Amino acid sequence: MSATVAAAHAALTSAVSAAQEPIDPPACIAFSGGSDITGVGGKLVEWRFVVTCYVGWRDNAGSTAALAALVQAKLVILWALAGWRVISVSPDTIRTLAGGEMLSADIAVSTYVELA
Repeated sequence: MSATVAAAHAALTSAVSAAQEPIDPPACIAFSGGSDITGVGGKLVEWRFVVTCYVGWRDNAGSTAALAALVQAKLVILWALAGWRVISVSPDTIRTLAGGEMLSADIAVSTYVELA
């Protein structure tokens, strides 16, 4: 698959039903993660994206289980997404999103994009 960065971001956002901005949990947001610009051929590069998933911070056991279920559901989608590679999943982290403290995890993925 080769597309522009914007088209790849839109495809990723649509595939994982990511929000466009922080919303009430549970939710995910997709961000561009950049590239080292090492070309595969011509202007084709592997571009990274990060899908940040988050749930409300209630209690450790309940929030961890809810986040794990959300991340697992998104991984199933991403593994089936043609032309995309799942790179890693971060540890759980508490972040301020959507006006409150959220337990979150990042799923790093990549796809090839055309920069010309």
